[in-house]
Amino acid sequence: MRHPTLRAGLRVEAREKFAMFYGWVIVGVAATIYMLVVGTTYSAFGLLVLPVSAEFKLSRASMNSALILLNIGNACLAPIIGRLLDRLPVRPIIMVAALLLGGSLAALGLSRSLWLSATIIVLPLAAGILGASTLSMSVLIARWFVAHRGRAMMLAAIGMSAGSILVTPLVGWLIAAEGWRAALLITGGTITALLLALALLLRDRPPVEQVPVGQGRPAAGPGPAPVRALLAMPQFWTVSLSVSITLGTALALSVTLVPLALQGGLSMVQATSLVSVTGGAAIASKLLLSTLADRIDRILLLTGLFALAGGLNAALLLDHSYPVLLCIGVGLGIATGVVAPIFYALLADRFGPSSFGTVRGLMAPIGAVISALAVRLAGEVFDRTGGYATLFTVFIGLQVLAVVLIYATRHLAAVPPAGAVPAREPR
Repeated sequence: MRHPTLRAGLRVEAREKFAMFYGWVIVGVAATIYMLVVGTTYSAFGLLVLPVSAEFKLSRASMNSALILLNIGNACLAPIIGRLLDRLPVRPIIMVAALLLGGSLAALGLSRSLWLSATIIVLPLAAGILGASTLSMSVLIARWFVAHRGRAMMLAAIGMSAGSILVTPLVGWLIAAEGWRAALLITGGTITALLLALALLLRDRPPVEQVPVGQGRPAAGPGPAPVRALLAMPQFWTVSLSVSITLGTALALSVTLVPLALQGGLSMVQATSLVSVTGGAAIASKLLLSTLADRIDRILLLTGLFALAGGLNAALLLDHSYPVLLCIGVGLGIATGVVAPIFYALLADRFGPSSFGTVRGLMAPIGAVISALAVRLAGEVFDRTGGYATLFTVFIGLQVLAVVLIYATRHLAAVPPAGAVPAREPR
């Protein structure tokens, strides 16, 4: 007959073995929040271009400046919000950001002043997006996962792609039915309510009782590392520069792909199909690599993706036919869909969950600057040469540099800063 203490211990162990790890609930909530926020902001921007520019009598270039202002706001506020996420409980930050996000959308729907609208976009809207979604969700997942961190980041990121498929069409229907101002008011109120409700499901870190038997208590650490110490680490620069180069050139390539197809004599239907193929490949690659993300060395995986990005530019130097452009769209979807989640997982591995928000926030301005320069370069090259051959050649060189930088990270110390001892989750 077993001792009562032994029987109790076996029951606890059985519950831990078969109970679902709450981290996967965090991933589901993160994917939903990504879908809502991206679907009502970045993906929905194109739906607002014509009605807003018509009412305010803006040129297309002036209207597109809204995205530039949003990126400026993200670059300036990300270091601050990232640091707050490392120092304060996440749920209150997300709730305040949800109010900022929904209030900003509603205020844009009411605004009659371009200067007021610009201020809303660059400050409260940018803060709301970062604090409620793009920065805060990755911070939470980095804290909850170790063994399956890559898979968790990848599955959550599917929400970003799903936003344009499931949420953006609803915004478009609202604009068509009620007008763009009413649509923003309704969207702002709805997204605030949904985000506040979802935030109630979030928890900062795994509770002790969910740590596997024999694993020990998760070490929370003394807090995030000093900013100066993070900036002094060589791997901060090798990772940030290589990833920023790849994402920046990929953004410029995605902007260039449709004009390149139309210039080559393809129909509008064929050209726009490239966008659909790219989006589909992004979702499919996330699903596929979610099963492999934690089995392959992250640096080697990023090295391969960066080399793929260089190969896409090389292919564009040789041929612009529709089959080749379809293959380019697939490759671009893979690169853009997978790089960011793997990048986030690598940051948590290298710098530790306790400093993850700070590191991501510090890297955001670097990525914003490089992306802006890459997109600007694409336009300048075409305006001056009438083609993109020089652009693709420059991008190949930049991707070679990105490959060298990210591979060099393998030979740098992987010991995270103080306070970065993570907890492991049940498998």
